[in-house]
Amino acid sequence: MLRSLRKPMQNLRSHLTGLCDTTKKELVMSGNNRLNFAPVASVCAAFLAGMVTLAPAPGLAQAVFDGSKARVNLAGKLRSLTQQVTSASCRLTAQIDMDNAREELRVSLEDFATILGGLENGNLTLGIPSAERSRRALKALKGVKDTWDPVRTASTNILANAGSAADLAVIAGANEALKEATIVLSTEITGEYTNPQELLQSDAMSIGIAGRQSMLANQIATNVCGIATKTTALGTPADLTETVGVFQVSLAALQTGLPDAGINPPPNDAIKNELAAVSKIWEAKQSDLLALSSADSISPEGVAATAEFAHTLMDDMQNVVTLYMLSTPGQEDVYRVPLAAYAENELKKWLSNPELIQAINEQNVRHASLSQADIDQLDLDWRAQRKAGGGDLITDLLSRPSSEWLRQQSAATAGFVTEVFVMDNRGLNVAQSVETSDYWQGDEGKWQNTFGDGSGNMDISEVEFDDSTQFYQSQASLPIYDPATGQMIGAITFGINVQRLL
Repeated sequence: MLRSLRKPMQNLRSHLTGLCDTTKKELVMSGNNRLNFAPVASVCAAFLAGMVTLAPAPGLAQAVFDGSKARVNLAGKLRSLTQQVTSASCRLTAQIDMDNAREELRVSLEDFATILGGLENGNLTLGIPSAERSRRALKALKGVKDTWDPVRTASTNILANAGSAADLAVIAGANEALKEATIVLSTEITGEYTNPQELLQSDAMSIGIAGRQSMLANQIATNVCGIATKTTALGTPADLTETVGVFQVSLAALQTGLPDAGINPPPNDAIKNELAAVSKIWEAKQSDLLALSSADSISPEGVAATAEFAHTLMDDMQNVVTLYMLSTPGQEDVYRVPLAAYAENELKKWLSNPELIQAINEQNVRHASLSQADIDQLDLDWRAQRKAGGGDLITDLLSRPSSEWLRQQSAATAGFVTEVFVMDNRGLNVAQSVETSDYWQGDEGKWQNTFGDGSGNMDISEVEFDDSTQFYQSQASLPIYDPATGQMIGAITFGINVQRLL
């Protein structure tokens, strides 16, 4: 297998050099001499050095869910998190964009620890059903942990406002080594878990490169902060130019595909359109980013704006990764398994809240005599009030203490749970964190497949794109039991940001 990949990788190098040449010519023809595009050889070398290399797969994979996609994706996410931690630490130390930087650093540190632990020990909520057994992968994990420990300590100090220039120096000094350690880990994980049942090698290549774009986006923010604060270990003008060039080459490879090198064109219009959208915002900003490499100085506002743009790119590229993972073999398991585990291990804890149980029981009593015609009319009233911008029915429901409790619980998940609503034994809403499109859920799977059929099962919906959040979401619905009687009294639906699971 390794021999069969050698020729495609040689072809990839040739294709990428061509892409670099084309990009350079286009920039020169544009007449913008400020772009100072990095030498083709440097950009191509950087691209190839950071790419996930496909190691030989260990024989025929078993036709069981082993979390292949989650493992590959999460190993790739560690690359991006190294640069998020570094960028946020740089901004906090320089007192730039402090509120956003502090939150970014807090979340990044938590995510890094969670992913690292999940890759080593397994974590169903992350979609990883078992501990890692590959010696090579375990060795790579140890390499990441050893390099990460001093960075974690220094960045934790910075987060606690106890950090110093010395802490930032530790992070800057370890930045390249940590990034390289995560690349080695990503390579080992990819080689170990490509299989026909869940993750083809070509799919792994595309997922790896798409995920790597998130790392490059954050690396751009790190480079800019390094230039602005004169922390050369974090970035110089040449570093920024090179990073921007690598992002451009990678994006072109994803958009056009390089089949001879193992990178297929986008497999469907959804991915093609998402990549086109990323390309559009990238093209609008690319020249400005490169101009920073020749600027006399970069203002704090410029650093903050670059970090914000990096987040936009990161989110958009994660949309691309999500679409790849949902468009390739094993797409059902890739989100249903971690979502079911998250619902079982975390969300079920919400269902024993006494105030929530009381609210459902009280509404069940009030609605006991409602006919179907009454229910239909209530639903029509809700829809009419929603169209009119509000009304007594909506106001009453959203202002209930149980609805406020759901909002607080949802907010505490930091965007994991995007919405949550509770239904009574007729399928009518009892409490909700946000305004729903309808009041009666009794004709939908979220109620019918949990409470309505008496099964008490969990229902997980298909993944859909949510225009309001700009993320891909699914819904997990569970029955609710009264702890005092053991009787099923209603159901609850959680809207979940699937990208937080993948």
